[in-house]
Parts: sequence; C-alpha cells; structure tokens
Amino acid sequence: MSAHVIPPLFGLATIFLASTSVVTAPDKRELIVSTAPQLVAAVRQARGGERIRLAPGLYPPVTLQNISPGRVVTLTSRDPADPAILTGLFLRNSGNLTLSGLTLRSAGSPVQHGFTLHRVHDVSLDQVRVTGRPGPIGRAQDKLLLVRDSRDVGITRSEFTNSFTAISLLDTHNATITGNYLHHLRMDGVRGGGNSHIVIAENVITDFAPAPGDHPDGIQMWTSRQGSAASNITIRGNIIDRGAGAAMQGIFLRDEKSGLPYRDVVIADNIVIGAMYNGIAVLSKSPSLVVKDNVVARFPDQKSWIRVQEGARLTGNAAPLYLIGTAAPVTPPSNTVMPVTGDRGRSALRRWISNRSMAGYHATWRQQAPGL
Repeated sequence: MSAHVIPPLFGLATIFLASTSVVTAPDKRELIVSTAPQLVAAVRQARGGERIRLAPGLYPPVTLQNISPGRVVTLTSRDPADPAILTGLFLRNSGNLTLSGLTLRSAGSPVQHGFTLHRVHDVSLDQVRVTGRPGPIGRAQDKLLLVRDSRDVGITRSEFTNSFTAISLLDTHNATITGNYLHHLRMDGVRGGGNSHIVIAENVITDFAPAPGDHPDGIQMWTSRQGSAASNITIRGNIIDRGAGAAMQGIFLRDEKSGLPYRDVVIADNIVIGAMYNGIAVLSKSPSLVVKDNVVARFPDQKSWIRVQEGARLTGNAAPLYLIGTAAPVTPPSNTVMPVTGDRGRSALRRWISNRSMAGYHATWRQQAPGL
C-alpha cells in the first residue's frame, strides 16, 4: 500500500488545487500530512476508507465541520513511537471518523473543552492519549473531552490524565466508554446528563487531586437542564480507586429535578476503593435500578456506602453500609457487609482481580496493577 504526501498548502484556493489527487484517491489509500492545513484538506476531501497519517510534531487546534465520508476515515500517527500531538479539535455535524494512536494535548482554556465532538455520529477515539497542559495548570484548569448531541460514539482503550475533567457527555445516545485509564485528575472522570443507551465499562479511574471545596466523582450523571429522563445505562466492571490521591465519590447518579428518574440502569461488578461517602449512590426514584455484585471498600478515615431509593434491586454487593430511602441503615438480603480495609484496598483489589479476565483493561494500568 503506497503512501501519498500532501504538498504544503497556502490558502483556501491552494488547498483544493494542490490536493486534487486526494479527492480522486481510491479507497483505503494512505495519506501523510505534516501541517494543520494539510490535515484539514485531507479530511474534507476524504470519501471513505482513507488512512490519514500525521507526521510527528505539534499541530495547532483545528475545526472540522460537515465531514461525512461514506465509510470510516482514520486519523493516526505516521510514527507510533513518536505520536503526532493535536492541541485542539472541534468536530461538528460530522461522522465516520476514527482517531487512533494520537496524542491529544489541550492548548488550555478555563471555559471550553480542548476537544469537542458536537452533533457527530459514528466517531471513535481509540488508543489515544488525552492530556491537559504539562504541570499543575493542566490539572487545575483543563477540561479535556466533551461529546454533545451525538450518537454512536466510542471512547476506548485510551488514557486521560492531568486535567480538571476527563470525559463529559451531554444529550448523547449509543456511547461506549470502555477500557480507558483516567488518572491524576482534579474533578470528574466521566460526567454528564441527558445520555441514554450508554455503556461505561472496564475503566480505571484513580489518583485524584481535588482543590479545597471540590466534590470530585469517578462517574457522575445529573438531570439538571434536561427535558427527558435518561435510560438504558450500564456501568460495569469499573475500578474506582483512591490510589495515591485523595478521596472522591465513586458512582453518583442524581435526579436533581425530582421528576426525571433514570430508567433501566444497571450498576454491576464495580469496585470502589477509598471513596467519599457515596461509594455508589443513585438518588433517583428508579424502580428498574439494578445494583449487583459491586464492592465498596472503605478506608479508616472515611465512611463510604451504597445508597439508593426504595424499589431498587440490590444483590451480591459487599459494602460497609447500605442506605435505602430514608430508612435506618440495614443490610439487604443477599448482600454482605464489607469490613474496613487497612491496606489502602490492595488486598480487596487483588481478590477482585483474581476472579476475572483483565484483558479489557488499559495496558498501561495493567503493568502496575497489584496481582497482575
């Protein structure tokens, strides 16, 4: 398979004249780009099946709109050992794109996310490394990824680090967030509202450093400013671990409007270690809620529990405390009490790991996981 280098481009007219060969390139053709204008031109002219390889280097933020090739176009690095670095992306009204093998490093903004997918479909981020600016400022300010008003989005096998927040979802349907490693964050790992048909599975979320007054969460969902109830949400097999960082809430779903209860939610087979009070909490009148086979391991310095409303189905969980509605704490049938862990949860995590395949978890984390 031959590779074709797009020549340097200067201005809009030159983009189309210099890239005529790209427009007529056959499917699955490999293209090499080395500047942001070349990248934009190549993506705009792709018809489907192309593989656009970015030469090593730092690329300024780019905007791509109305990009919908007939088949998937892949953006990746020319040299896997020296990944290209994108410092910003705004993708809107587009689809059939995959970003793989790239570094996404925010250029920094206290207001906007460094990477935004708005009204997109069939877009995947796979095996990318997403990070805030180097040093304390990245963790203090940088919001990494926002997916909004979108469908059929995959965020898989990727690393998110050194930022204020990692992954935000708003009004999105059919999204999969699996096999990611989210660490050294200030505020939230996965967050959002108005999302349905969502799978959040086999992610590792750890090592938070919140500022005074922050209320960080591993996984958080809300109903504020939403017009309809979220449904069909699966949160499964995630590791939410205080690690060497500070305590954060584990899995926290709340219906702030008290009129948009979550429907068909399954929270299963997760382990939450050293969390704040709400290890797993669903503050919503959701009769279809299933919470099963989870482990909440508390540290001596912080109480932690499973908290739900009446009608939820709880089975096979191990937690220090169970709060159901406004009733006094009671351990539901088919659930057990988890004693306080004195080794920062390492023995609990080793036991949890020993009972499953870890192949779906992020490779970087597996290299340092206890018992692997």
